Amino acid sequence: MLNNAQPFTRAMALAALTGLKLTLGPAFFMTANRRPGSRNWVLAAMGEMVLDKVGGMPSRSSLPLLIPRTIAGAGVAHESMKEDGVADSWAAPMGAVVAAGVATIAPMIRITGSRALSIPDILLGLAEDYIALKLGSEAMSMPMNKVVDTAKETIEEFTEIYIPAISEFPSRVASLVE
Repeated sequence: MLNNAQPFTRAMALAALTGLKLTLGPAFFMTANRRPGSRNWVLAAMGEMVLDKVGGMPSRSSLPLLIPRTIAGAGVAHESMKEDGVADSWAAPMGAVVAAGVATIAPMIRITGSRALSIPDILLGLAEDYIALKLGSEAMSMPMNKVVDTAKETIEEFTEIYIPAISEFPSRVASLVE
């Protein structure tokens, strides 16, 4: 579908991903371009997907969540075009519009699908995540197994670095209190 996508198509796909999941478009962009900090974006995207399934989060179309998606959609579209060597003054505004549009329409589709088809929301959320991951992998010409490997490596890295620090936290706090 998007393999060898043209720069504008790739930029708008990343903006659409950002409308679905705030950190997913930047995570794909940063990872595919081997940018420093890409693991942080991947970890944030995975966390966002988990939080979406837990529930209790406000709708992504609510203003407090729509604004950062719009800004991030503009940013990732602009950076994608710049990475492809294309100077297009419309990339950022179009990326903002695409991210905001997807963030607004996607929850409506998900709610309608859940009610009309009696499909549990969590299943629709998982389907949405799969579609988003597939779109991102195609837009950035990353095989799905690379996406999976990147997620596994990120979790392993997180576990190695932060779990020991978290487990040491109570003893460090206790020593400070004494």
